[in-house]
Amino acid sequence: MQPCTGVLSWLSLRYEEDKRVLLWVLIYHILTCFTWSYWYATSWTVGMLLLGACSLWSFLGATITHNSIHVPLFSSATMNSLFQIALTLTYGWPVSALVPGHNLSHHKYTNTQRDAMRPQRMQYSWNFLNYLLFPVITAINIAGSDKAYMEEQARLGRPIWSQYIVEAVAFWGVQVILLLSDWRRWLWIIVLPQLYAKYQIIAMNILQHDGCPDPFTDSQNHSRNFTGTIINYLTFNNGLHTTHHNNPGWHWSRLPAEHSKLVKMHPNLNQDNILLYFFKAHIYPGHRLDYKGEKFIPPPAGDDVPWYDGTSETYSSM
Repeated sequence: MQPCTGVLSWLSLRYEEDKRVLLWVLIYHILTCFTWSYWYATSWTVGMLLLGACSLWSFLGATITHNSIHVPLFSSATMNSLFQIALTLTYGWPVSALVPGHNLSHHKYTNTQRDAMRPQRMQYSWNFLNYLLFPVITAINIAGSDKAYMEEQARLGRPIWSQYIVEAVAFWGVQVILLLSDWRRWLWIIVLPQLYAKYQIIAMNILQHDGCPDPFTDSQNHSRNFTGTIINYLTFNNGLHTTHHNNPGWHWSRLPAEHSKLVKMHPNLNQDNILLYFFKAHIYPGHRLDYKGEKFIPPPAGDDVPWYDGTSETYSSM
């Protein structure tokens, strides 16, 4: 990590590496504005290419959202608040809503009954169905706990509640304006790309943790890593998941060096290509795999165990 220099340091950006993060968010909004402006003037082929680009960059915004709720980009609380609004409009949901289910449940209780995002919940024999339905079932199961958490934060007057309200007003306000402006463009250019982003950021969880022990049992083999250069460049090292779970408050730029030190981790947990792994595990031959690469039969899903204990921390560096 290098301290930020130049004009952006005046805006309290903490690290030089995060200039590219800001560029990625800017690219999404430029792409979306361009696509909205020229949607009816382009051919079907160009329109689909633009739609694909908007979807990809919205997903990249979701990975940035994931990183930012662990390590804020700015030293100024005001700038972090504004940036979270920008991210809310990038990946399509209030950023603060990700904190309870992800930071306080998934990270603290990974792959246990208190993990609201545990892959063991999926018990279908057809592994593609486990992947396909995991985001939907996870979102449904997590909604009640997230609602209860936010209601408790409101009662206690904690800052995350007021930030959540600001993000929600911005999100729903923009949605309504764009819907009333042109519902067809709103559906194609805003809703579908952002739905794809939310779907895939949740679906990555089953790729990264299915068939792995919990970190309390095994501190090295609890997460699957996707080590490809392209995916980690685009997603700011979101593929290096073991080190991230071991050090959730670390800046993303520190993860590669630490990942190389995981000498006790099973080599099968380093997958070069996320698309190839997805194809083998969920399409053909489609066998559910454990962390050793062997066929995996999950234990019974069991009942959810409440994870919220009244804490005000976010399990990050904030």
